[in-house]
Amino acid sequence: MNTAKRFLTQLTAVTLAICVLFLSSCAPKKIDGEEYPGFVPIEETVTEKKVEEKEIPVEDIVEKGGMTDSEFEELIKIPDPFEETGKFQFCPGAIPENYARQYREKPEIVFVAKQMLTAVYNGASEFSIAPEYELSTDEAWLAEELAAKACPLADACSIGAHLEDPLTYSVIYMPKNDIVLDENGDIDDERSSFTDMDAVEAKKVIGDFTDFVKSLIDRNIKKEDSDMEKAEKIYEALVKEVAYREKRPYEDSMYIEFTEEGMEALRGETTLVEDIINDHATSKNRIPFLYQYILTQLNIECMTVTSSGAYVSQGYEKLDKEMGSDGRLVWNVIVIDGIPYNCDMAFDMIVYEAEKGANKDYEPVMKYFGMSDSTRAQSFVITSRDNLYLYDPNISYEWENPPRDMVPECPKDYQK
Repeated sequence: MNTAKRFLTQLTAVTLAICVLFLSSCAPKKIDGEEYPGFVPIEETVTEKKVEEKEIPVEDIVEKGGMTDSEFEELIKIPDPFEETGKFQFCPGAIPENYARQYREKPEIVFVAKQMLTAVYNGASEFSIAPEYELSTDEAWLAEELAAKACPLADACSIGAHLEDPLTYSVIYMPKNDIVLDENGDIDDERSSFTDMDAVEAKKVIGDFTDFVKSLIDRNIKKEDSDMEKAEKIYEALVKEVAYREKRPYEDSMYIEFTEEGMEALRGETTLVEDIINDHATSKNRIPFLYQYILTQLNIECMTVTSSGAYVSQGYEKLDKEMGSDGRLVWNVIVIDGIPYNCDMAFDMIVYEAEKGANKDYEPVMKYFGMSDSTRAQSFVITSRDNLYLYDPNISYEWENPPRDMVPECPKDYQK
């Protein structure tokens, strides 16, 4: 077994750097990093405090990573998507706050991730950042991963800084790896390659995906709906409009066996964006990611979580077959008015499809929406809260520990 995806991404980045050198005279579209507010340097001065002066909160005068707390909150803020026009508007730079806050000590990572997201929404092949946001190679990787966890469009791209110019980043849309093995079963660098979409096709894919999301929101959400109503309506709409499909070999896996079967699976690999555009059907690990993305756009706190545990039979043949063989599940936790709830859309999708086959007028019961931890345990018992994490498809939980204690307890069930 090998860490193929990360290796292949690195191989792609090196190949990209060579291509960029050759194509640097093409003058692709750039996004000016100065469109975002820069860091405001804080000068420490010693003055005699007067009794009548209003005391300044400590968090507003202490610098962390070159940015005050107030500036950081402004950086990660997601605006009301209905505020300006009364109709839903995308926020390209929207990143779930629970992910963004992990980089409080290095806010430049969040800033660059936002630049990446904006570039992808615009279909840009290249963008530049200001010198004060320069990142190291490892930090640039973290920015790309943050962008990928925030948006399926970024997850479907490869984004990296030029080797010669760390202030300039390139975007490769929908890269496909064509990996060839040598006689020893290792990657043959000379014969292996990748392909990507041209700008015209990439913009069409971006448009098709965002049209799907916007249409789903426009048809189901009203500006005056409460956050819980929005979360519930989007959940139900996705259950009805996106089909559940079985996970393909090696899908969303960091490890790929270097066999002909493994290589064939890699060549035929899709992304969530392609799943939605082509079939309106996707697999259980991607369903929560789609829900998280849409709720984040609606400025509703939503996280994708995972845990090892034991499935509890639900009495549906397909549901028991699909979930019963997997000792680790992925689902969502939403936070509405400060109260967290578990939501497992994949469960509801399978039940809906089973019932719909027998009764075309059947409507989703939403049994697995808004669950407390005790109700969650009636369908899946987690090993322990110590093994409950924010989900990251790029991490193998068997050997690397992600941040802990970030998933809130869900004390009660949602009642209409």
